[in-house]
Amino acid sequence: MPRKKSNKIIETFKIFFSSIKTYFLYLDKTMKMLAFPVLGQLISLILIFTATYYFNQNIDSIRSINKFFDSDTNILIIFLVILLPLFIVFIKAFYDFIIAFSSLNIMFYTVSGKKKVKDVDFKSINGVIERNLLNYILLMFLVTLIFILPPFCFIAIITGIFLCLCFQVFALEGEKSAIQSIKRSCELVKSNIFPTIIMLLLCFFTTYQFLPELFNWAFDKAGWSFFLVTTWEPFFKLFPLDNYNTVIDTLKSISPLFSNLSLDSVTITKIVVEGMISAIVIMFTLPFRCCCFTELYKLFDADKIKEYSKESEEIIKRATNKKERTE
Repeated sequence: MPRKKSNKIIETFKIFFSSIKTYFLYLDKTMKMLAFPVLGQLISLILIFTATYYFNQNIDSIRSINKFFDSDTNILIIFLVILLPLFIVFIKAFYDFIIAFSSLNIMFYTVSGKKKVKDVDFKSINGVIERNLLNYILLMFLVTLIFILPPFCFIAIITGIFLCLCFQVFALEGEKSAIQSIKRSCELVKSNIFPTIIMLLLCFFTTYQFLPELFNWAFDKAGWSFFLVTTWEPFFKLFPLDNYNTVIDTLKSISPLFSNLSLDSVTITKIVVEGMISAIVIMFTLPFRCCCFTELYKLFDADKIKEYSKESEEIIKRATNKKERTE
């Protein structure tokens, strides 16, 4: 007998609060898993922009070293060769984060309702996603494309609601195709629209609004934001801000709504610093959101959820506890 909608709404709140407990229970393991994917992207980008800044500042000195550097093409080639390792690190970190986007669903599906698993082999868990990598890349592409295509904000929001379980479906229902995962997500959400919206709102305001604001406030009070702004501001002085300010002055003359609008290197740097802190918080809270929506997926399909194939079960068993590995 299917659960009443009211019960599912109550269960949704229970899932949200229990996921907080699960998130902190496995915080050490998920932070270790996400350390390189998150920090690798951040540090490599910072180093790329830093190298670009100092290269631009010292271009004349570089030209004076040897006649070889008189050619702009030669300088550009050398510069790209120097940056290549950083680009590789960024791509690898980004790839690992994308894989974690779905593999964390498998982890929380298997550890749900159990005592803390002592050892989690994320390499084996990631293998479940990587063995169907082409379909996964296609799913990522389609979801991104669907969000880009809607011409109005409310259409994108509605689309996001119906697609919010597609990665759980892909990770937990065997080797589904990208299209099948999207269709299945829409089917599950269609009959459980209110619990889905509640969970989306809870996760959005917690991990995209409250926690980023809290960390930005803490960084500001500790003086770390000021340090980052003063350190990075020289880089943003290189931007052709006069051209943008000309446009802003025109807008100010047209409407008073733009009267407080200004653009300078300090303002841009503050925006970048706050955005960077927010991005780190959002990425490190990915496991919490995966836990919430994995449990929500189980709630919606509790009576007819598909069993894993024997091969998948073996992989998951090895992944959640190395001591249980079968010969």
